[in-house]
Amino acid sequence: MKKYLIFDLDGTLIKSQKVLLELVSNYLKENFGIENEKSKYFLSSTRGMPLFEQIKEILGFDEHKAKEIANNIYKKIENTEKGNFFLGVPAKIKELRKNYKLFLSTGNSTKFAEENLKKGDIFDCFEYILGSENIGKSIEHIEIFKDYTGDKDFEKLAVFIGDGEKDRDIAKGVNMDFIHIDEDLKNDFGDQYEIKSVSEISDILSLINQNA
Repeated sequence: MKKYLIFDLDGTLIKSQKVLLELVSNYLKENFGIENEKSKYFLSSTRGMPLFEQIKEILGFDEHKAKEIANNIYKKIENTEKGNFFLGVPAKIKELRKNYKLFLSTGNSTKFAEENLKKGDIFDCFEYILGSENIGKSIEHIEIFKDYTGDKDFEKLAVFIGDGEKDRDIAKGVNMDFIHIDEDLKNDFGDQYEIKSVSEISDILSLINQNA
């Protein structure tokens, strides 16, 4: 029986991808002359990666400078509309917290994540909310959650749920079960578990628990 669920935020719990893509690509064009088409393609193909890592790669800056730029963008992101959850997600999260300990790992800022969860009245459902302003979304997030629980079998007893390639890579990197979220169910990467929405997660979790 699984004990822990780790959720991505953007594109998994909330409908923020298009707004954030537009905001970041416009910032890169206005400040660094990167064409929107180029930046949008890059940002989409590296979805789930910490923002500062995306900045570092597309602009060729060192980590310190990339984090500085990312933090400037986070300030703009924090002014965007909050709480635009996919249908049925807040109710499902409230249901899941009765049987699992919930965690959130996001490439966005912790503040942005917390404000969204509060809007959905599910902030208190999560044990630990971790953004990427200080520690980029990575296996290191998993290690922090593991230390928090004190459970040496954390990876074995957890499931990672997300829509991005980075989410999949993190889960595979620690041999953790992964559920891919894709509204179109294209399953481009041959995931064993894929659903349209977190609101439909119960049956897949039952299957995973049977196979555990």
